[in-house]
Amino acid sequence: MAFAQLSNEEQFSLDIRRTCLLGAYMNEWGMPESRIVLSQAVRNIHVEIYYFPATIQSGISRFVTVNLSQATRPSGERVAAEWMLALPTELGGVTVEQVNTYAADLITHHIENAPNSSIPRVMEPSALAPAAWNANALLIDELRGENESLEQIYTGQETVPLLWVIPITAHEADLILKQGIEEFDVHIENSDYSVIDPLRP
Repeated sequence: MAFAQLSNEEQFSLDIRRTCLLGAYMNEWGMPESRIVLSQAVRNIHVEIYYFPATIQSGISRFVTVNLSQATRPSGERVAAEWMLALPTELGGVTVEQVNTYAADLITHHIENAPNSSIPRVMEPSALAPAAWNANALLIDELRGENESLEQIYTGQETVPLLWVIPITAHEADLILKQGIEEFDVHIENSDYSVIDPLRP
């Protein structure tokens, strides 16, 4: 659904949410470089994905949602969370457009198929992931490695959690499903690779 198709009240509400969320993001990561919009008229879904490129200081690129928390599942329940995907500067050897396409597919799949936003949540290896990445499975978990102020963002009407979307390998997905998130944390701590590197073996 295009922004212009929303009612005045819905447009105003989205403007407020965007201001609160983007303000929090920009305070930490600077200016976004681009945005794509996902829309679906039937359930009034309007989700924006912003790309914050890596800086010299951080070396981390981020793709983050605005208004995913308001998206409605087929059950009528709201997603009630925003997402942040962090990647190395070079995006694991793919383009911004490829990451946006992947993120859009993940968001659509999550809205349509996940019963809720409880975490941790694992998606097993999928052809949706960029072919260049070894990490073709996914973990959705609590935000880590970011300012604590981003963990829960006040939008004027409610407090919205920002969840971390992490590409993981098939081995890591299996580890979490069989032994729990704590074993994954131990695995990452002992690894020579960054947790945000989708090319790790």
